[in-house]
Amino acid sequence: MTVQATPATRNDFLGYRPEELVGQGGMGVVYRARDLRLKRTVALKLMAPELAADERFRERFEREAELAMSLEHPNVVPIHDAGELDGRLYLVMRFVEGTDLRALLRAECALEPRRALAIVDQVAHALDAA
Repeated sequence: MTVQATPATRNDFLGYRPEELVGQGGMGVVYRARDLRLKRTVALKLMAPELAADERFRERFEREAELAMSLEHPNVVPIHDAGELDGRLYLVMRFVEGTDLRALLRAECALEPRRALAIVDQVAHALDAA
């Protein structure tokens, strides 16, 4: 299942104004959005509506969101808000400029060992914090 951006997701959502679609896939869509109350840029992830209907997924989402919001570590992207509105699960997190590891590997095919080790080190620290 691939989630498409819809006109309904282009309107304000709980005080967040989607500005640009930055990613989409099987689990949902991610927007660069404006937090209207705090006047900052955030990432707004809206999960596919079908996922909210799956009780096991919903329970796992709630547990993992609660755990992630409790983490404070330089290698973990902070989550500001999470929940459900009208059957739509969502996450709001710090917006991080740049690319993801998949895109980086596709662009560069192989990383220099020193760079790969630096990335693995950051991921390991984040996992240790979790």
